Amino acid sequence: MLLKIKKIVFPLLLVVLFAFTAAACGNSKVVLTAGLGKNEIFRVGTESASAAEFGLYLAAIAWDYESIYGSEFWSIDTGEGTTMLDNCKDLALAQLARLKVMKLLAQEYSLTLNEEEEALVVLAAEQFMDSLSEEALEALGLGEDGSEVLELYEEQLLSDKLYAYLIKDVNPEISDDEARIVTVQHILLKTYTVDENGNRQEMSEEEKSRLYTKAEEIRELALEGESFESLIAKYSEDTKSTYSFGKGEMEESFENTAFELETDEISHVTVTSHGYHIIKCISTLDREATDQNKQALLLQRKAEAFGETYNEFVSDMEPELNEDVLEAFELVDFDVTGEILFLDIYEEVTADYEPTFES
Repeated sequence: MLLKIKKIVFPLLLVVLFAFTAAACGNSKVVLTAGLGKNEIFRVGTESASAAEFGLYLAAIAWDYESIYGSEFWSIDTGEGTTMLDNCKDLALAQLARLKVMKLLAQEYSLTLNEEEEALVVLAAEQFMDSLSEEALEALGLGEDGSEVLELYEEQLLSDKLYAYLIKDVNPEISDDEARIVTVQHILLKTYTVDENGNRQEMSEEEKSRLYTKAEEIRELALEGESFESLIAKYSEDTKSTYSFGKGEMEESFENTAFELETDEISHVTVTSHGYHIIKCISTLDREATDQNKQALLLQRKAEAFGETYNEFVSDMEPELNEDVLEAFELVDFDVTGEILFLDIYEEVTADYEPTFES
């Protein structure tokens, strides 16, 4: 495997993790406290999250998993001393914490919802409340007026509006060169062996010298017109012969060589930590993949712009977590409540939402 582990920056909607879940690891920014009310899960700044709000997020996340994997899924040990239910609690906590922090951050920018935006959240709240039975309302601990649901939807839309505000000045233009995806084939001669215990053993310098000479000979065969694919089949020690990739995804020497080649051009012998490579360019620019990479890079650029402001804002916060309430929290009975479409309904109602800001 030649691909490097590429740093991934998650956009806001995929969950911006907050520090609560690190409490068990001794994070000094998290205060475990008995000072919170019995119906409060956590408090951060002037905002707190109720057990009902947490339960709603947990139920929505849990329903998605249970509808696919079945109810036995929750007792599965993850291998790290936790169950899948524990992990979903962490996820629900992170999502809810993000909402509360984003609400506080929106206040810093004097952002509020306008009439049209309020109408959207009212519609979403009405649709969600209509989807629940009386048994479901009772199991989730929600009032019949739907005030908790309306407030959460307001916070979610405000969060989305704030995110859009913080990234509005990000340059959407990404050049072909920056996003370019190339496709190459290669022949690899490894400069190491693996012993019976799976440990890597580097070859001696003398062995490497002989192997390099062999790589040069294989390259000459390719230059003389012998089928590159047949040379791959005969000599290459990589399990994969073809790679498509962008900048920053491969070892630097391999990447630099690949990006300098023209279509059908064969490289010099290139050295990486894996060994000696002869690379043939198949395509200098994969149009479809490059356009897709432009979108991925733009998302990354936006997430980085947002993260700079968000991370600075939360750096001095000391949230309080009611660990006893969190640990004791159980899933509601899904035979009673049926589908929990809290997140789905919000996404459907706001699918075409485009925030606007006063100049």
